[in-house]
Amino acid sequence: MSREAEEVVDLRDVTAVDADAAGNIYAVQRQEDSQLGIVILDGRQEVLEAQQRQGSLQEPAQITAPVATQAVRPQPAINFDVRGLQVAPSGRYLLLHGVSYQDSSIVVMAVVDLHGGQPIASGPHTRGGGGHAARLKSCRLHPVDPVLFGSRPGLVLYQASWHPHSEEHLVVLTSDNRLRLYRVTHSLAVAEQTLHVVLAAGGAPQRYGLGLGLGTPTAGAAAPSPGPYSSAAGGGGGGEPPASTDVVAFAFGPAVGWGTFSLLLLAADGLVYVLGPVAPFGMRCAAAMLERLGQEEAAATEWLEVVFGLDAVQNPSAKNRWQVLPHVVEGVSPAVVGPLNPRARQELPLLARASSLAVSHTLTASASASSTPSSVSTAVVGSTEGRLLAYALAGPWAPAWCDSAPQFMSVSGTANAAPSAVRYKCTLRASGANGTTGLTGGGAAAAAVAAAVTPGMALLDVVELPPALPRRGAGGGRGDAAAASASDADEAEEEDDDDALGDGYGVSASAVAAARRAMSLHIQASATGSTAAVAGAGATATVWVCQRAGGCWRVTLPWSGMLALWLGDASRGPGAGGGGSGSALPAELPAPVVSCVYDATAAAQSSATPAASATAAGRAAAVCSCLLVSPLLGGGLLVLTAAGVLRYFQPAGAASLILEQQQQQLAAASPQAAAQQQRAAAVSAGTPARAAAAGPSPSPSPEQRKAQVEVHIKSVYGNLIAPPADRKLPVPPAGAPKPLTVASPEGLRHLTDCVAALRGKHMAFLHGAAVDLQSRADALRGEAGKHAAAVAELAELAAVLEGRQEALEARLSRVKLLHDNLVERAGMLASLHWSLPRALSRAEIAACDELSGAESRLGSVQGQWATIAARARKLCEQRRSSGAGSVGVRVANIPEAQLEKVQDAVMAQYSGLAAARSALAALERTVAAAAADQTAEQLDKGLGRSGLTDMAATAAGAMALARMGLGASPRVV
Repeated sequence: MSREAEEVVDLRDVTAVDADAAGNIYAVQRQEDSQLGIVILDGRQEVLEAQQRQGSLQEPAQITAPVATQAVRPQPAINFDVRGLQVAPSGRYLLLHGVSYQDSSIVVMAVVDLHGGQPIASGPHTRGGGGHAARLKSCRLHPVDPVLFGSRPGLVLYQASWHPHSEEHLVVLTSDNRLRLYRVTHSLAVAEQTLHVVLAAGGAPQRYGLGLGLGTPTAGAAAPSPGPYSSAAGGGGGGEPPASTDVVAFAFGPAVGWGTFSLLLLAADGLVYVLGPVAPFGMRCAAAMLERLGQEEAAATEWLEVVFGLDAVQNPSAKNRWQVLPHVVEGVSPAVVGPLNPRARQELPLLARASSLAVSHTLTASASASSTPSSVSTAVVGSTEGRLLAYALAGPWAPAWCDSAPQFMSVSGTANAAPSAVRYKCTLRASGANGTTGLTGGGAAAAAVAAAVTPGMALLDVVELPPALPRRGAGGGRGDAAAASASDADEAEEEDDDDALGDGYGVSASAVAAARRAMSLHIQASATGSTAAVAGAGATATVWVCQRAGGCWRVTLPWSGMLALWLGDASRGPGAGGGGSGSALPAELPAPVVSCVYDATAAAQSSATPAASATAAGRAAAVCSCLLVSPLLGGGLLVLTAAGVLRYFQPAGAASLILEQQQQQLAAASPQAAAQQQRAAAVSAGTPARAAAAGPSPSPSPEQRKAQVEVHIKSVYGNLIAPPADRKLPVPPAGAPKPLTVASPEGLRHLTDCVAALRGKHMAFLHGAAVDLQSRADALRGEAGKHAAAVAELAELAAVLEGRQEALEARLSRVKLLHDNLVERAGMLASLHWSLPRALSRAEIAACDELSGAESRLGSVQGQWATIAARARKLCEQRRSSGAGSVGVRVANIPEAQLEKVQDAVMAQYSGLAAARSALAALERTVAAAAADQTAEQLDKGLGRSGLTDMAATAAGAMALARMGLGASPRVV
């Protein structure tokens, strides 16, 4: 395919990319006229061509010069700084979000309707591959709630996502703890539903006050303790930190039951909550699901009647799908239930800020046909320190309400009119709290039901990655020039982070936004790249972490594909008991496989000259990333670097993951084991002859195996044994005497600082590490016995395999002999085949048949010709004989039939002659009568003789004419 200069898209001018479910890539590009345009690339074709050029399907594909298949020019033009985009899975709608050119503190969002539009003439940079002009069209640009965001400078956009169960709905989370739902097919000037999430156990937090208090204590609550942490807002008392009231990320529930109407909320301290039910206006739901919901939850019948109508509850099978009506339930609002992971404050270290949440759902079905389908989910929480917490989420989903009267607005303004915009205040409904009320019931019974059906979360893995944001004042860090230059781009954001500590929010909104820009988290549940999969071997979750200045990591969670089998039905999962301990999980879980697929620091260090290291660091940084979903290629991560290169990474298979992990372990254990593993990899790669030539590789000794186990334990639990860098004791003050003693004021001050640091950081770290190590040590003791039994079984299996190998070698020798015999027989048959006469083909047989028919026809023609020749010779002989007998006399030989015809003609002439004669006689009589009449008339008139003479002459002439006519008759001889 030829690629001309004007056909290629310059990726250095692209500011953001995203992909739809069909594998198309959407990019925002700076045009030559200083305008922003949208180009659409065929991701499948570009990746295939890149892999073909590289000659490998396993290596990451690098796309440097893609061709645009379609170009979109929004009308009106984009007049704000676009920082990111999200495209709907079908590719119909495109969301652009960024900040205003005039004021960077004002958030601007707009939706481009790609389904419609008007085609316009092609221009430069709008040609497709192969010389065919790319389609260029103009699409309408719709601003999203410009009045709200224009009047709220400082409001930070945390997350914006398309609703997976309703494509025409957009969900936006902002720093004021509000979730807003916008419907694209209706007006985008105002949110359809606004959900004000209040996570404080007491009153609503003071958002716009001068203080940073988390909430107002309820009546009768105890005063905050003078300890390091207060228990006013959901804290556990004592030394526990208060629960954060800031929501920094959200995710959607599974498409099963009440999970369709639920949202997962992530607080800044790592706690996860459930918000629901939230039903977007116009969303369509299956009739079978409504029927199951009506049977499972009798308390939600009123809500179903209001949301879907009375007919949907009484006769759900009347339609295949029911649409959510514009609704508002008087007196109640959707509630926040949780936290689902109450131990997150022990699992996540102090002073850590959670920034992102990614959830993948695995849909399961019970063995009985009458039971309802369920789901098991894998949730990953990412923090600014680069730590990933992988949870298993299981259990049924259920609705919850709180006593809060919603506010709504209708177009007509009447009370009975359908609402066009609804605002809810969603307060926290703690599990087991007294006084919790449902939609139609309340009290302790309803609270017990809510606590029983809340999905439970169990922490299964912790993965340590480099921090997303560079730590200030941390000496001895990465410290290289490339990392320092890469962090210069985010210097302005870090300054805003320091200034935002007093912006009136519990957690710095600018810091959370900077962390989300610095590190993006994607989760891939299936091989096609989607975040929802069906339980099976291909449902292993792959987590992609992309850091702008660090690089990209691939984290594979092997246990995620087996959660459905381990937990069974969701009703028997960790949420059934309300504790979420995950007792149904086995004691031994496969460890996650972490691999760095792209290292920005290494790419920056490959610069030719040291002077260009800063520029190389900036060019190696990742601009943005997204999941590229394609049924043809499978799912993977698509990363755009500042150098204008699209890199596509795919998840590794199970065999390659195990092989990679073994290679790393053996390489760290001993060089001999590494060489042995390389020989095993060569055998698996298809080079058995070379490996056999090298000779049999010796099995590792017990000492080598022990070293491998120690290396594996150190790699997995090294982060628990060695504390992080921020746990170090403070350094002595500058100018302090050496040695530093307690008698000096500096020594006493340094001792006080060390004691405070030990109490504030090290004690909590040591306590958590001791608990984790003790529980893990108990598990390792049980695993040791299993490993010993497994070793015995493997020894027996090895003996069996050796016997099978000998049998296979014998069979292989017999097969080789048989092969040689067959080759010899084939050569003999080939020689016989060419020496014997060849059989006729069908065409030759048909030609022979036609030839025989032609020969028979030729014989018939020759016989006829002989007959004609004989007759001709006979006639000639007769003529010669007749000529020799009578010389000079010619006898006319007239056939009898001809004479009969002549006689008939003569008789006909005689008949005609008789008829003519009779007619002549009649004419003579007529003429005589006429002459007599004329004569009598003339006599009567007294005419003279002249008149009689003339009359007589006239009669005579007539008679003469009659005779002449009779005499002219033909004569026949």
